[in-house]
Amino acid sequence: MQTDETAECNAVHPAELIVYSLLSNDLDGIYQSIGELRESQALLILMLKKMKSSLRDEMQLMYDKSTLKEADNRLENLEKRVQILQSRFHDIKTRSDKLHSKETS
Repeated sequence: MQTDETAECNAVHPAELIVYSLLSNDLDGIYQSIGELRESQALLILMLKKMKSSLRDEMQLMYDKSTLKEADNRLENLEKRVQILQSRFHDIKTRSDKLHSKETS
């Protein structure tokens, strides 16, 4: 009789088995979903790091002060040269006008 009682105590109730099997399937699916989520997060983090690096490089190229300073210096030099040429042109034109007026008079 005692063996029947211990067998009944060790035996799992069929309802418990059903609940366990239902929950274990759901848990396996949840674990798989969590694993896929972690993989996609890792990929997204890598993509974001690449974009951040690319944007940083682009920012450095666009706003590199040394290249802007060189361009500004060249532009200032060209503006000075243009002003000098305009002044010379104006002087030559006035001389030419004076010579032309002397020839006609």
